Amino acid sequence: MTVVTSSNLRPHKGRRRISKSSRSGALPVVLVAIALATFCLAAMVLHHAASTVGSSGSGGGRGRVDDVDLIMQKKFGNTVVRGGNKGIGGILKKTTSFAKKSQEYVSKKVVTRPFKVAKKLVEEVEQSFAGSLPRPDEMERVGDKSSAYRRLRKEFDERFPDEPWDASWTPEAEADTDAHRRRLELMKELRKRDYEPVDFDNDSDCPPTPSPDYPKAFRMEKIIENWNPDDTKPRKKIYQGICRFDYVKDYEKIMAYRNAEKPFVVRDDPRVLRTVERWNDPTYLHRLLNEKTHRTEYSLNNHFMYWNMGMARRRPGKHGGGGGGAPKGWKPPTEMIEMSYPQWFEKANVTDDKLGPDNPHWYFRLIGCGDMRSCDKKTNSESLFDELPFFQPQESVYIVEPKAQRGIHCRFGMRGVIAENHYDGSRNMVALLGGERRYILAHPDQCTPLYLLPKGHPSGRHSAVDWSNPDWEAFPDFAGARANEIVMQAGDVLYLPTFW
Repeated sequence: MTVVTSSNLRPHKGRRRISKSSRSGALPVVLVAIALATFCLAAMVLHHAASTVGSSGSGGGRGRVDDVDLIMQKKFGNTVVRGGNKGIGGILKKTTSFAKKSQEYVSKKVVTRPFKVAKKLVEEVEQSFAGSLPRPDEMERVGDKSSAYRRLRKEFDERFPDEPWDASWTPEAEADTDAHRRRLELMKELRKRDYEPVDFDNDSDCPPTPSPDYPKAFRMEKIIENWNPDDTKPRKKIYQGICRFDYVKDYEKIMAYRNAEKPFVVRDDPRVLRTVERWNDPTYLHRLLNEKTHRTEYSLNNHFMYWNMGMARRRPGKHGGGGGGAPKGWKPPTEMIEMSYPQWFEKANVTDDKLGPDNPHWYFRLIGCGDMRSCDKKTNSESLFDELPFFQPQESVYIVEPKAQRGIHCRFGMRGVIAENHYDGSRNMVALLGGERRYILAHPDQCTPLYLLPKGHPSGRHSAVDWSNPDWEAFPDFAGARANEIVMQAGDVLYLPTFW
């Protein structure tokens, strides 16, 4: 499965971005786009437990702490006394996993009954609280606070154990753990091949600060002739032109290139690998997403051209002309439908002969709304803020301006799916959580030879050229456009400046 996350940050002024992505290698792909949101202190999470944990399923706004009181009163009436360090109070403190965080509640309600009865009570209390307390990486304002989700995470967090989380950890300290070493072994299994750059060296071409001619660029004609976008068979050599940095070893380079607004790839961030490990479990996403339907794009072939009639003027225009508007006879290139993750997975998990470029394809999508106002709350997947904590709306390597929050957009694409060439008016961080995803990138100064559709067109800011079958005569400058490519693999995060 390919999973991609991207974070839409506030635009960097004065640039235009163009990017082309196509899918190669394994099964599906998820693209998760996150913008920036309002900043919220992580310290607020801990005291939030008393007011919100377990709120789903309890009437009248009663939380799980009150539920514990009810369990005690039901078993023993109103015969309750304060507990101390010894006796039943001590048992509760030592036995329950939530004692340290909810000690003020647990120690006030203790019964005077024999040891066996008290032990049974402890088990019921633990079961009531199981998985319902916040995790250290949660944010108070965004994310899924339901007990059902927290229980699911507790189950899988125990399946994939981690060292106790510490907010003060440096990247070096977090990487020097048994859990991270275990995940690096998993990455060796998920990254099935190496791609050799035709003319690029990740050491000499990636100094501490980017050179004036970074990134390297090549003729578009060479890139496409070497590897046609419709062909999902990997190539041994590619026209790579951007750096791939190790999150721990190259942290200073990462910040230098990001601040210089240059594209690059980050590899093996311990926080990203946690999600990679969990999402590559064969059962996790099925249980997380279950039968709830989500927005899905449907295409008769493997090409997905974005369109929006609200962007088009209501008058005819020529294809690629300067007048804008939908061309006469124009029809939407894709159809918007709804389906569940299991339904989409059944269509994606098929043999190659059913996934050719001329066969129907589906592009499954999740949206985590957060503070985004213009968002479909019916299909909201708020748990994305918990699943991808490295993309939470707070300043980090990936989030430049947290106040520009636009939610999290997560896409699952079948093998061979092509998101047609386009630019975005914002910074992007794209994280791949499984499989492979190929990007063809061009500098904003290449807009003209890429023949972008006009602003008023339903697919404005997208290239009018079919990159899989370019008409060299109709678009003569396209062959000489300057670009490069990169194949992302599990655990990679791609930074794309505005308008690339």
